[in-house]
Amino acid sequence: MLSKQNFLSTFFFFFFSCIFSSSLSNPDFITLLSFKSSLLDSSNALSTWVNSTNPCIDSWLGVKCHPTTHRVTKLVLENLNLTGSIDALSQLTQLRLLSLKQNHLSSAFDLNFSSLKNLKLLYLSHNRLSANFPSGIHSLRRLRRLDLSYNYFYGEIPFPELAQMPRLLTLRLDFNSFTGKIGPFSLFPSGLILEFNVSNNFLSGEIPAIFSRFPVSSFSGNKNLCGKPLALDCFHRTVKSEPAKPGDVGTKNKKKGVSDWVVFLIITVDAVAILAALVTITCCCYCKKRRNSGAQERIKRKVRPAGSLNSMGGFYGGGVGGGRDEVMVVFDGCKGFGDVDDLLKSSAELLGKGFAGTTYKVVVDGGDMMVVKRVRERRKRKEVDSWLRIIGGLRHSNIVSLRAYYDSNEELLLVYDFLPNGSLHSLLHGNRGPGRTPLDWTTRLKLASGSALGLAFLHGYNKAKHFHGNLTSSNIVVDHLGNACVSDVGLHQLLHAASISNNGYKAPELMPNNQNNVSQRRFTQKCDVYSFGVILLEILTGKMPNGEGETSLVKWVQRVAREEWTWEVFDFELLRYKEMEEEMVGLMQVALLCLAPFPRDRPKMSMVHMMIEDIRTKGGRQLGDRSSIMNDLSSDSSPSLSESTLNFTSGS
Repeated sequence: MLSKQNFLSTFFFFFFSCIFSSSLSNPDFITLLSFKSSLLDSSNALSTWVNSTNPCIDSWLGVKCHPTTHRVTKLVLENLNLTGSIDALSQLTQLRLLSLKQNHLSSAFDLNFSSLKNLKLLYLSHNRLSANFPSGIHSLRRLRRLDLSYNYFYGEIPFPELAQMPRLLTLRLDFNSFTGKIGPFSLFPSGLILEFNVSNNFLSGEIPAIFSRFPVSSFSGNKNLCGKPLALDCFHRTVKSEPAKPGDVGTKNKKKGVSDWVVFLIITVDAVAILAALVTITCCCYCKKRRNSGAQERIKRKVRPAGSLNSMGGFYGGGVGGGRDEVMVVFDGCKGFGDVDDLLKSSAELLGKGFAGTTYKVVVDGGDMMVVKRVRERRKRKEVDSWLRIIGGLRHSNIVSLRAYYDSNEELLLVYDFLPNGSLHSLLHGNRGPGRTPLDWTTRLKLASGSALGLAFLHGYNKAKHFHGNLTSSNIVVDHLGNACVSDVGLHQLLHAASISNNGYKAPELMPNNQNNVSQRRFTQKCDVYSFGVILLEILTGKMPNGEGETSLVKWVQRVAREEWTWEVFDFELLRYKEMEEEMVGLMQVALLCLAPFPRDRPKMSMVHMMIEDIRTKGGRQLGDRSSIMNDLSSDSSPSLSESTLNFTSGS
């Protein structure tokens, strides 16, 4: 009979033998070791890659595996000064993310990625790859980001094949040696591509019209390219002259005469057209200015008898008293009604009541739907008009546009676009229970990114330090394309009591802290950042911001985070997305940064949006190690917040 010591020795021998044999049977393990053997690793960055360990269990640098199949799904080796060939990596058939940028990697053959059918993100920029455009790219139907910039690729770009990729969002081929033309694009999903750059190559010909929406920087450095957005017009571009042949002198002179006449005619026509355009634009601007100023003066002096506006049942509670002024201002893009009469005679449906007033859905003549917010108590009219003209000028795809406003002595009506898909609050918290359609993780992350972008635009608008002032999940609505839009922008400045009405979103510096129950600080952009951090917690946990009982959502998350119960923090509706745990942990890190107790420790909204986009595009790679996160929060931060962030950085 074996002794206890011999039994344990035998057990552990068989246990580790099984692990080791399992590693050897995994084709990805062999591929990674083969890749390492082909590299010159001067900084010994891949020291954790040893054949006595398992890449999926022992955390090899840059390697992530699927939790059940143990196949490699992510390989991220950036800025490690690696030199060698990447040919072996084509055997990692389950890769979703491959990022090798900022190295000195090359290829012995033309690259072929046709075996990487699951690849979504491919970053190979800033290397020494010298080959034709990688074959098999067009067969990667799930590929979203392709970055081959700053290499030595040559030959023609297979645009017809790239046109078959339905999900492609990024195509960066700049700073290479590609030749040929851009196109054809009869099937190219140009409407989906967000980032396109072929600058600093040797491309020629005319830029297709569907790509004129990209900036000049996307095409510069190709001296033989012409057409918009470049300044070089393909019709007037200079053509190199050919040497004259014997007997062609008379013909040449004749052609030259014709050419001079055509040039003179073109110049004359262009000059006349430019002059006519200038005159037309000047007249239009003058007429528009007169029409706008005249209309506003007329409306300001317009007098209505009492009760004449009470035509919309339940929408307008009382008429404007006789002899009192009123003004109606309509901004660009407003449609569906001409003046306040058209608006007030329309049918209306009550949507809800908030701290600022009552909100209605209004259907005007022609079927257009709008949202009208009725505000009773507000600041002086002069202050209101000045501020509303600023808000009316905001135009961004992630901000709900103020289309018009009507202001009288007793009533202020704000007219916005109607967005049909409800608010983030209703999507997260509405109808919890059987029969509910859960909000999936991809949509939650998209809404977080879109709302961050809208808020970042507001904070940077005209460098005037604008802020929202009452940011909640109810003030983030979803348009018909599924994009998040921030609503009620600047509404706080119209009211006498300009503050967040819901304490669950209120930054610590705004909380009452004296016997008179009065806050000691003014509202700033960093208060918006704190409120956005609470919204991120709502997205991640599915819980209401006020929590249960006296415990706020922020304190609950910090307490649970300290105990490292990661999956207890996340919404139970997200349990089916466990493969996205890194992305959720990454977003939790962003939320905790936004919730720093002191305003100076919170990031700007532009940085918050960049971090969320980094999570979306790079598959949830961690934002930093323990030391970097600690440095961000260490100065005067509460221990609970620092510890919470560290726990989420380490993962579960």
